Amino acid sequence: MENSFRYKMQHVGDIIVGYFDKGCGTVKSRTLGVTITYQIHELNKKRQKLCTKIGDRLVEVKKTSPEETVFEDEKLVKLFAKLKELDDRIEARKKEREDRLYSGELSSEET
Repeated sequence: MENSFRYKMQHVGDIIVGYFDKGCGTVKSRTLGVTITYQIHELNKKRQKLCTKIGDRLVEVKKTSPEETVFEDEKLVKLFAKLKELDDRIEARKKEREDRLYSGELSSEET
């Protein structure tokens, strides 16, 4: 009885909404994957700029006071802390991306 033409016509809205919801979920999932990859690229650019700042500061410290060790300079310590934080964020995003990629493959293989 559920497959009759009358039933389908009465519930066509539900059927359309069901397909629309399923399609939107796929689009949302793909968009999130692209966004994560874009964020990884942006974090890598920030990391490169930070490494350049660290290099410039190292040269400055060694020119002004060669006897001072690198980790006695507060600016350098702060820059290295930022670098560590940035590396942690990059690794977290990469792990999130890998989890999304491999969880999708496992679910498609199981079915």
